[in-house]
Amino acid sequence: MRALSKLRTWLLRENGSASIEFITIMPLAMAILLASGEASMVSLRKTALDRALEMTVRELRLGQIANPTVADLRTRICNRLGMEEGCAENLTLELTVRSTSSTGIVSVPSLTNLCINRATNVVPVLLFQPGAANDLVLVRACLVQDYFFPTTANQISLENQEGDEFRLIATTAFVNEPR
Repeated sequence: MRALSKLRTWLLRENGSASIEFITIMPLAMAILLASGEASMVSLRKTALDRALEMTVRELRLGQIANPTVADLRTRICNRLGMEEGCAENLTLELTVRSTSSTGIVSVPSLTNLCINRATNVVPVLLFQPGAANDLVLVRACLVQDYFFPTTANQISLENQEGDEFRLIATTAFVNEPR
């Protein structure tokens, strides 16, 4: 009888009940914290890519870059991003001259095969047409990046996500200044 009484007392104890709640809630709270941190880093990287592309295109538009090449533009964008390691290998650029129809609508190509596929080491063949005076040039850049916290890759779903990497795509257009 005394053993049964001790068992009942042991089962009704509330010592450690806060620990159980903490253990059940903490993984969820950490997952939310890491996912929000990852989303912030992706947003920061996207904004930096947009700004670096816009600043480089401004120089290109104003004719400050003589005889532009893909390598030169990549270097300028990567320097503005502050990324030395792997930036040029993971950045693709496409410059295409676009014509406006009589309605003033510009056709925009699809985003398929714009980015590097690091899993298969496939680098897409993209057009590089800086254009002549008064040409409308569409510039697209794609930067393939690794996640900051690889464990959160499955928690935030990005449109341009593939495995443990994501793709940042920046687009801009300009009209070449007349010479």
